[in-house]
Amino acid sequence: MTVPGHWKSSGINYAGAAYYDRSFIVDQFSDYGRYWLEFDGVDYESAVTVNGKYISRQIGYFIPHNMEVTGLIQAGDNTLNVWVNSPNEKQTADWSLHKTLIKGVLNHHDTRPGGAWSDKGQDWNSGGIWGEVTLRQTGPVAVDSLKVRPRVHHTDKQITSAQIELSVDSNRDEVVAIELVLTSPDTSKAETYTFEEKIQKGKTKLELSIPQSIRQLWWPWDWGEPSLYDLTVSLSVGDQLTDKRTVAVGFREVALDAEKEQFLVNGKPYFIRGTNYIASQWLGEVSDAQYLQDLELMKQANVNSVRVHAHVAGKAFYELADKAGMVVWQDFPLQWGYSDSQSFALEAARQAEAMTDLLYNHPSIAFWSGHNEPPWDATWMKYKYPSYQPSQNQLLTESVYQALNRAGDKRVVRKASYTHEHPWLGWYSGSYKDYRTYQPSMIVSEFGAQSMPSWSLLQDILDGEDGWPLSEQVLNTLNYHNYQHHETMNIAAVQQGESLSHFWNNSQEYQRLVTKYAAEHLRLNKGKGVAAIYQFMLVDSWPSVTWSVLDVERAAKPGYYALKQSYQPVLAVAQADLTAIQPTLTLSVVNDSLNSFQDASLVVTNSYNGKSWTYEGLNIAANSLLEVATRQPVEGLASYLTLEIRDSKGETVSTNRYLAQDLEG
Repeated sequence: MTVPGHWKSSGINYAGAAYYDRSFIVDQFSDYGRYWLEFDGVDYESAVTVNGKYISRQIGYFIPHNMEVTGLIQAGDNTLNVWVNSPNEKQTADWSLHKTLIKGVLNHHDTRPGGAWSDKGQDWNSGGIWGEVTLRQTGPVAVDSLKVRPRVHHTDKQITSAQIELSVDSNRDEVVAIELVLTSPDTSKAETYTFEEKIQKGKTKLELSIPQSIRQLWWPWDWGEPSLYDLTVSLSVGDQLTDKRTVAVGFREVALDAEKEQFLVNGKPYFIRGTNYIASQWLGEVSDAQYLQDLELMKQANVNSVRVHAHVAGKAFYELADKAGMVVWQDFPLQWGYSDSQSFALEAARQAEAMTDLLYNHPSIAFWSGHNEPPWDATWMKYKYPSYQPSQNQLLTESVYQALNRAGDKRVVRKASYTHEHPWLGWYSGSYKDYRTYQPSMIVSEFGAQSMPSWSLLQDILDGEDGWPLSEQVLNTLNYHNYQHHETMNIAAVQQGESLSHFWNNSQEYQRLVTKYAAEHLRLNKGKGVAAIYQFMLVDSWPSVTWSVLDVERAAKPGYYALKQSYQPVLAVAQADLTAIQPTLTLSVVNDSLNSFQDASLVVTNSYNGKSWTYEGLNIAANSLLEVATRQPVEGLASYLTLEIRDSKGETVSTNRYLAQDLEG
């Protein structure tokens, strides 16, 4: 088996228990030192034995399994044995409403092999030792955990401070010298603070502080620099270093003002243009380079926030998101229905605290969210499950919510991602044109439509099954790969055309249309009670037919370019009534940037004949919504338009284009 890796990574479609054996050599053994065995991630539970001695057990696919092995390892040859258990849920009636594994989208979701509602929906289990395994040496006193709580006292003057919670583990009573070194982003200067503490044998929690001073702030990428400091904590006994740890620190504060219905970064209203993200169903297969590419693809599409959808990603993602200046919404891995037992609620709360401990120091994370569409909030489940009870999982959701709040890190804590925040107009209900009159909630955390992947990948999925019209065999294959035929044909009403290639093209065009229409009309609610919108979703997590705008190979669909255009920080939006005797035009400018544009102009052009109309003398304030024209009659107006915003010097600020179908409704 490859470690890090999943059973699937070695081509094994398996669920249950597996046994790992490994021999290793310790060349330089120290009688003074302490040794720690650290597993970054084991899916789903593990028990560890070293040199025939059982040490400990851990449950939770994303929770590090760290243990001391001092006195168990020896100079020279050693053996390591790990029992790993990742079962499937038992296939009882309505099993997926009563799950007992906290894996979120990694064991029950529309994007899994087989989909959410088939007997094959648990194929290709995500079990395995998917994180790094490390043997670490320290002196008698070791860093157990390090949590940094940054404070921003004055945004404009950049006055900041930080509180530090340091937990140390000592094998004896000792006096420890503690040195904190805070290094600036450009490494030109460092602040040093020293403390001396008496600690007792075992674990000791210490509260330290970094005083107020002027420091660079961490900003989302579209508003400034995501400045990161390095904080190094060194522990010494006498003149000998016993352990040290370095974490990145971003000085920023986030909040959600429910009264003003605004999300705030460093005290300033910030409109979120987000997407949902599942990098892979098998996280051990996602390289640092892949996470980096995905974050770059988000930024190229003008996405400023990403919701890690109902799972915890690999640790490299969060480190890279910090550096990229991406605002992260972090879900806990609860997806739909689970056991209603009190013991399960307690276990979920334990894992929720473990999640906040694990990710505590990442400035990119602004949101904790506990449960995606819990049964008590998802009345649609009554059509799926005969045993559905409308009060199910209330205790579970509340237990996780309270656990997330106990982090006390001043992040936004949400009990759930609610069904009413997922309009899905034009896919699960209604028409995408309903976004024109839709009254959204403060946060819209899912919207979108399915689309076929690239033509070559579709051919790979079908593996030669390309009969037309779609046969039952082809539909079964597509359904296994997450395609939703009912929604495609009966709600979206995607035209099949005369061939598979026609159908493929129509599918991609429909997603482009819905993405553009929904994103633009939702953004018109800026300053009117909407703080954040999240398109669903960025990438496919395996070769499939989903709502992604990039397929699993990161090939862009037309929907990606629609998202990129509609998510421009400064955007002119057109709404036309072309059915009236005298066509009318409503024009708005959304400005999410911190730049203002005085004496700007908006040029509307009929793309097919070049005829244009210019609206001059516009004062577009920073971070604002400007109504330029409302139901204004325009003679000769067509539906194939280009909207161009120009600054006072005539330079183009942004361009938005409409096809005929984009303005219908």
